[in-house]
Amino acid sequence: MWKPIVGMLIRVTISATVLFAVYYLVPTKGSGEHSDLPWLILELVIFGVVVAIQVPMIVKAKYPKLRAIEALAVTVPLFLLIFSRIYLSNSLTDPAAFTSPLDNTTALYFTVTVFATVGFGDIVAHTNGMKLLVTLQMLLDLAVLGLAIKLLTSAAQRGVQRRHELRGDADGTSPPSDPAPPSR
Repeated sequence: MWKPIVGMLIRVTISATVLFAVYYLVPTKGSGEHSDLPWLILELVIFGVVVAIQVPMIVKAKYPKLRAIEALAVTVPLFLLIFSRIYLSNSLTDPAAFTSPLDNTTALYFTVTVFATVGFGDIVAHTNGMKLLVTLQMLLDLAVLGLAIKLLTSAAQRGVQRRHELRGDADGTSPPSDPAPPSR
């Protein structure tokens, strides 16, 4: 059982490394460029597609529970990085959007404090537009924590049930063995 766990940990580490590398290395738009709303909508649609793709992969997986954990370990950081990137971009475009200017790390820090409902108060959305965006993130956080986790865990349960049915022990018992041939 340790090989699938190690494989999952390697895939999660590679996925997280790629996500964070893209977040830190891809340049952010400068001031004077157009609204981030289309990008936010596109990124959230991509997030939804990623979650939707995970469900059948979990159900069909050899180890559905491990696959569900892997899916959560990738989709939650993806969700956080989407909002972090939008906050960063808005801060660069409008330095008054937050109480202090954001860079990549402080934008990520702010996003995680909102997600974790900690809200230390050291960085605060200052403009009405940013307050609305943070409010949207808070509502979507509830959806991610509730719906996405429920969706992925339900898929894992269906995958476990599917595996039992394929083995013929849907009720938890092993399939009956063939009767022994008659003795002569």
